[in-house]
Amino acid sequence: MRDEIVSLLKSSQGYLSGEEISTKFNISRAAIWKHIEELRKEGYSIEGSSHLGYRIKNSPDKLFPWEVKKGLKTKIFGQKIQHFETVESTMNIAFSSGLKGESEGFIVCAETQTAGKGRMGRKWVSPKGKGVYFSILLKPCLPINELPKLTLLAAVSVCEAINSIIAPLKSNIKWPNDILVGKRKLAGILTELNAEMDRANFIVIGIGINVNSSLNMLPAGSTSMKIEVKKEFSRILVLQEVLYRLEDWYIKVNKEGFDGLIKEWKTLNSTIGKTIAFSDNNKVFKAKAIDIDEFGRLVLKTNNGRIIKKISGDVIQN
Repeated sequence: MRDEIVSLLKSSQGYLSGEEISTKFNISRAAIWKHIEELRKEGYSIEGSSHLGYRIKNSPDKLFPWEVKKGLKTKIFGQKIQHFETVESTMNIAFSSGLKGESEGFIVCAETQTAGKGRMGRKWVSPKGKGVYFSILLKPCLPINELPKLTLLAAVSVCEAINSIIAPLKSNIKWPNDILVGKRKLAGILTELNAEMDRANFIVIGIGINVNSSLNMLPAGSTSMKIEVKKEFSRILVLQEVLYRLEDWYIKVNKEGFDGLIKEWKTLNSTIGKTIAFSDNNKVFKAKAIDIDEFGRLVLKTNNGRIIKKISGDVIQN
């Protein structure tokens, strides 16, 4: 009901009387007042006049489903959204929803996470109301060996979305899925898979983007869109743009394969061509990153000329 009241008030050119709203939804004026009060608590600035009725002056920059869906340019992704003020991890809820048969494109988003997940068992720090923290459920009809490349797809989508908003400043991708500005981390991506021997039941991709966080809110080595560009951004717009890019690339790879995506990943990456320190199974070695192959594996050349291909691990120096 709250979303319908918001939509009605926003579509009005001026005030709407309590009687008009009551008639529209066939509920009492006392019930309308209660909904209005709840919306005010959520951060909506709503003017009320005993003679004129109600009108919205300002909306909060919160990832309410009805706000995200308004102007969303996708057909599948984000058509169903579950929003939380506070949650341990959007990944956990999205994964549980996948086990219960939730449909593809389902989104779980939150204003903050108390135990947000990062790669390699790390925690994703989620300052309340300052970033975009969400997980999306996918059910790809792809061979098992193609699935790791969905991590690259997410990285390209997020990087392109951010670059379209903060231009002319550009972010880039550190293999496989960290989004950086310079050497500072702006966004991270995590994937979790539920599969059988020969097929995936579903994949959950979790994405965290530092949008309006200040430096003292973030771990060392991190940054935000606000820090880099010196202004605040609409988190709703950021989420909408990421969902649009995700769906666009997802449709392309299902129709045409991953060649175009891998080519685009290479243009956006900050890893290939550099000598890096690579961590895998608690072992660290130096090598030159020379390519990624058709499976999304990082191709490394060691000091003695040996070629190694890695599908997992961590680039800890770049």
